[in-house]
Amino acid sequence: MQNVEVGCVDIWLDEIVPCLKNNKTGEFKETAVFEIQSKSFLKGFREDNGWRINWYDLPQDVKVYALVLKENTDVQGLVALKKDDDVKAAYIHWACTAPHNNKHDFGSQLYGGVGGHLFAIAADMSCQWGFDGFMYGFALNKELEKHYIGVMGAVHIGILHEYQFVVLPESSKKLLEVYSYEWN
Repeated sequence: MQNVEVGCVDIWLDEIVPCLKNNKTGEFKETAVFEIQSKSFLKGFREDNGWRINWYDLPQDVKVYALVLKENTDVQGLVALKKDDDVKAAYIHWACTAPHNNKHDFGSQLYGGVGGHLFAIAADMSCQWGFDGFMYGFALNKELEKHYIGVMGAVHIGILHEYQFVVLPESSKKLLEVYSYEWN
């Protein structure tokens, strides 16, 4: 079991698309985002059913946001963020695509674009918290950290964790220019 107290970013940015793309039909689907206010809502998102961790066990000071399809509110990914006033950045505590969107673990992917959306939500919250898009997290491994550096211009800092990265405002702004969603 992963340590829910420390956190980990384990998502891939597969396609840079403004909406989610149905990989079977090629159709684009509009998305929405909402903050999960009720901890009990998270009980269904567990490690044993493909969500990497038991989301219910996250620390109290972490806010969880769900990326959903606008047409039916099916959860496509979750991102857990913490406002880090000491560092003046959004800390990406956890990020995870829905099992049906995780081709790395389950071999197939219904919707493309989820990973980028989750990073865009973190960038958006960083701006809302007054941090201008600064965000950081701990990649699961070196391969993922290199992926974040290559795809979105993250920078390795490795201070608190071997694979700690930071996303600077310029890169966050680029994410926010591409990804679109409504806040609910």
